[in-house]
Amino acid sequence: MAWREREIAAGRHEEPPEPWELEGPAVSLSLGDATDIDPAMLAAICGPDGLGGDALGPQFGQGAAADVLRPNPVLAALTEQACDDLSRLTDNQLIGALQAARRLENRAHYLQTLAIAEFARRRLEEFETAKARGVRVRCRAGEFPGVELASELLVSGLEAGRRIDSATSLTTRLPRTLQGMSAGLIDAERGAIITAYTGCLSDEDAAKADEILASAAPEVRAETLARRAAALEMKLDPESAKTRKEKTKRVAQRVQVQLERSGNASVAGRELDVADALASKANIHAIAIRLRRVGLAGSLDHLRAAVFNDLLQGLNPFDRLAPIPEAPVAYDEPDEEDTPAGSDAPADDSRSEAERTPGDDAVPPEAPIPESPIDEWDFTDDRIADEFGGADADASIGIWPRSGDDPCPDDASDYDEENAIPSRAEGKARAPVPAVINLLVHAGTLFGWDTTPSQASGWGLLTPAETRDLVGAASMHPQTRWCMTVIGPDGTAVAHGCSPGQHPWSPAPPDPEAAPPPSLLDGLYARKARQFFDFVRALKLTVEPIAKGTCDHRHAEDHYTPTRKLQHLVRARSGTCTGPGCQAQAVYADLDHTTPYPEGSTDECNLGPKCRTHHRAKQSPGWHVEQPEPGVFRWTFPSGRSRTTRPDTY
Repeated sequence: MAWREREIAAGRHEEPPEPWELEGPAVSLSLGDATDIDPAMLAAICGPDGLGGDALGPQFGQGAAADVLRPNPVLAALTEQACDDLSRLTDNQLIGALQAARRLENRAHYLQTLAIAEFARRRLEEFETAKARGVRVRCRAGEFPGVELASELLVSGLEAGRRIDSATSLTTRLPRTLQGMSAGLIDAERGAIITAYTGCLSDEDAAKADEILASAAPEVRAETLARRAAALEMKLDPESAKTRKEKTKRVAQRVQVQLERSGNASVAGRELDVADALASKANIHAIAIRLRRVGLAGSLDHLRAAVFNDLLQGLNPFDRLAPIPEAPVAYDEPDEEDTPAGSDAPADDSRSEAERTPGDDAVPPEAPIPESPIDEWDFTDDRIADEFGGADADASIGIWPRSGDDPCPDDASDYDEENAIPSRAEGKARAPVPAVINLLVHAGTLFGWDTTPSQASGWGLLTPAETRDLVGAASMHPQTRWCMTVIGPDGTAVAHGCSPGQHPWSPAPPDPEAAPPPSLLDGLYARKARQFFDFVRALKLTVEPIAKGTCDHRHAEDHYTPTRKLQHLVRARSGTCTGPGCQAQAVYADLDHTTPYPEGSTDECNLGPKCRTHHRAKQSPGWHVEQPEPGVFRWTFPSGRSRTTRPDTY
């Protein structure tokens, strides 16, 4: 240091620049970081063509120093530099950079696992302490760790609980899998698979499974790992495997409707008996085969989907068939053997002319399925089975469920757009259905003026045709009621009103004057306004303003349970639970008094929808909720952190 000071004083060595004076990329290496760095790579980093130059690219080639470097701050810095200009990298180096980023991602999941496990340990300690002191249920500290974590990560409570269980298992019973995540070799999905299939095993059996599965995880697909884990669980402890299946079926069996990434929807029976699921699929497949044999157009996948929908809606799939016109069947003069010319029928054919059909494919719907190899449930007809290896593949029991996977484009090779099965709505009016969900419909869409999409219960968008179809069907049911919410410029609700009684409605066709000449604009707008307000008057709606910013207490009530009108005003303002990240529909949620009644009033400025779980969590120690203005909720968690939720934007 004395020599350095003399050199600087003599003007022969400049003072080191400040960090903000550095031009280009830079990285700081500690001795601990550099212990396992290849000397050649260290030289490349420090050389003139190092960071920001071309020397780093070769280090990401297969087997090179950066390609095998463990995930650490050095690898993170090098990957950032390599990806700063990807055009410099060869294909080999590009894949090396991708693999490096993946190892860093897996390492990040490892760090999350450690943090979640410690969070769960602390909450469990608080809970056990409160329990030992005799604190009653739902008043114990640490009782809602999953809800707290879900609010911070903005995931569902189910997903937060799964992450807590997985993190606890990984840090207490699965050291090899946790080590693989630390090294960047095992990702979060594979770690979750291993924890799921070892959860019911004893500690000794879990250790054996951990050794085997952690070694296999980096080299196989997640689906293959799940099958191996399921087989290993069955081998080590069949009773535990049975217990896991029965417990999951007991607590998670359900019918689930969800939105696909494409904008379509799916209906699934989850956690069913295997025999029931196979029998249901076989029945659907058998009916689809019959429909195809009698000439209904469409791929087998589309036919099965059509049958599935019809059966769930109590409809007859064979109603899709157009009636066969009655026409005399022309036969040529019989030949010497009394057989119609050109026919391959045997001479002893005993069918009458009435039983004969123009083609052998015209099988009546009630006819049994012929026992022919082409009608067996072949794996080649099932795209899901084909995805996992066809007829020679192992049974897909234990495959980790992942909703929303996109189908492979190659699987749609038999799709024929011209012969696609039409929706039943295109050819026949839909039967009346009760509106057990909220349909949020834009007025212009309802009357055919524009194509603004609508929402169904906040989970899916509907096209204008789907909207008018569902609204028309729902309005025919006696349980359906009409409501109107007026939306302000910022997209939030400013007023709401409900119509008494039933009001059947017929969908309006699209407006043929959607783009009129400018001279007709005034007349068109006036006609639209008349149409809209005539409809509103027919509904006998009384619209009430929704409190926003401040509350004038015009809707305040002097009793605990709010009236139907006040409930609708609050739920129009917040369509889902006001808990952070919660998507539970407000129509099914509790209307909670932010300040408990009677200290707090039954009013817009003191009410908010909360699902039962968030309602209970809010009342437990360490939780606090405020409503500084109508519809704005500030949640403070036991950790001391807080989040704010606001009224829905439509």
